[in-house]
Amino acid sequence: MKILYVFLIVSSAFTSSFQQGRRGRSPIKRSETQLHEMNRPILDRLASFVFKLENDRVANSSVTDSKGRTGEPIEWAEGNSFANKFSELVASNDLGYTFKQSVADLIAGEYDEDSTKNSIIDFTSSNPVAMYSFTTCPFCRKAKDYLDENSIPYTTIELDLLPDNEGNEIRAQLGRLTRRTRL
Repeated sequence: MKILYVFLIVSSAFTSSFQQGRRGRSPIKRSETQLHEMNRPILDRLASFVFKLENDRVANSSVTDSKGRTGEPIEWAEGNSFANKFSELVASNDLGYTFKQSVADLIAGEYDEDSTKNSIIDFTSSNPVAMYSFTTCPFCRKAKDYLDENSIPYTTIELDLLPDNEGNEIRAQLGRLTRRTRL
């Protein structure tokens, strides 16, 4: 999986003068490093930092709604809300999708992508209305409210309640399948 390339770009004049300054020593070899080839502890720290930022953002914006559910304000899911318009803007272009998918992949870490994809296909094909959700997501809660109010049966998997990192793995794979990382 290619996520990001890190390049070292050095001008030829700098390289020549640097190598001359090394006085007869062999030239330094430069190589390209892909993010997924970097030591996992570095990625783990970065993923942990991003994950903590997201959890802090959710915790700091959380409220309890009229049904006793705690999460981001349900008003954010309204069609004319800033949060909804921003989400649509980010999702509507390749740069926004690429950024959000990269973050989802980073947080998911290494996992069996084929197995996760197959579990998604199995879940969605075996349920007439299948939903992946986060308990704190106002868009998810609004969708469930609509289904409940209209007596439409559905089956849901709450990604934030799954063990280990399984929810983040599914989210990353859903992003690949749908080009949407926000549920």
